[in-house]
Amino acid sequence: MNKKNIILVAVIIVVGIAGFYVYRIKEQPVTNIVTYYCEEGTIAVSYGKNEVSLSLKDGRKFTLPQAISGSGIRYELGVTTFSSKGDNAFLTENNVNTYNNCVSGTQTSANSINTYTDSSKTFSFAYPDQFVLSGGEMGYSQNWRSGTTDLGMILSVIHILRSFLPSTNFSEAKFTVGTSADFNAVKNCLIADGGNGVITGEATIGGRKFTKLNFTDAGAGNYYETTSYRMLYNNQCYAVEYTIHSTNIYNYSPDQGIKEFDKAKITSILEAIVQSFKTI
Repeated sequence: MNKKNIILVAVIIVVGIAGFYVYRIKEQPVTNIVTYYCEEGTIAVSYGKNEVSLSLKDGRKFTLPQAISGSGIRYELGVTTFSSKGDNAFLTENNVNTYNNCVSGTQTSANSINTYTDSSKTFSFAYPDQFVLSGGEMGYSQNWRSGTTDLGMILSVIHILRSFLPSTNFSEAKFTVGTSADFNAVKNCLIADGGNGVITGEATIGGRKFTKLNFTDAGAGNYYETTSYRMLYNNQCYAVEYTIHSTNIYNYSPDQGIKEFDKAKITSILEAIVQSFKTI
């Protein structure tokens, strides 16, 4: 074999080896690991080419194959189904939703404070780690802000449960971030269009100007007080707001030992979360 033939064979061998490794690399399963924050806890999700692996807060793990879905992505095996659409997801076991209103994103923790950033890196906010982070309804709804019939999306929710102030007439509180690009929602973003809403001033949050509104509602001994901060940003209406739900203290007999809840304390916590909100 002459020198030219030896060189040619060597080149063929090198190209063949390189091609083999490129093929092997392409054949390796591609995974995308996402953390979802749900009302019941977190789910670590590893998306493969045709399957998904779930690690639940309680230590259980599942691997589910992809199934046919009319909307979003669906993975199913036996009585267990995991569905996701956009940034939202939920898990169903035995026809019961065991992880609800899940939302993806990243979170860091320091000094008992969590800082959440949405998966699109559009906004972030901080909240005490004793509270629960989740998403809202999957898809569009009218619940993205108070006092509207226009459709939008709830991007994230912080839940303060009744157990935070036990033996009081406090029921719960929620902090929400919602948005809508609907024409009417944008048009009416900075006005009190809900009938019982009142503009109470302006505020600067995260270096941006917001209009502040207050809403009140009552029924069957329940009180709902909502403080809503609105801004127009990237041709959308953003609503950063919180609702405090309590019950009439006079609904309880003295022997129940129910006291008036510390409204100032709850309001201070929620306002701190609002003030930590910022666009990225």
